Amino acid sequence: MYSNMPANASVIQIYEELVLLSEQMLEAARHDNWDAMTEVQRVYVAQVDALRSKNPPPPATLQERMQHQALLARLLAHDAAIRDLVMPQLQRLGELLGNARRRRGVNDAYGVSA
Repeated sequence: MYSNMPANASVIQIYEELVLLSEQMLEAARHDNWDAMTEVQRVYVAQVDALRSKNPPPPATLQERMQHQALLARLLAHDAAIRDLVMPQLQRLGELLGNARRRRGVNDAYGVSA
């Protein structure tokens, strides 16, 4: 499903890997496969941490800057699409939890054991 980056990967390679991982998360979210999305997200977060630890200098050449901007744009687009898919699920989960709390409160009030 996803690959591991070598320790000596360039910043651009890490961003490319992040784009691939974000595409996998988006695809999993589109298919309501939240377990797979969470699994890929763990790898994504590890890659972001690796990028932070590199403390990379800004891209040196115009080509690198353009490539970096294009990769960031794709990451942001994937992030927005994932959020659009996740937010309704989170709202639904919140409603289910709210219903369960209300039901428990009613049961507690009337001495009913579930």
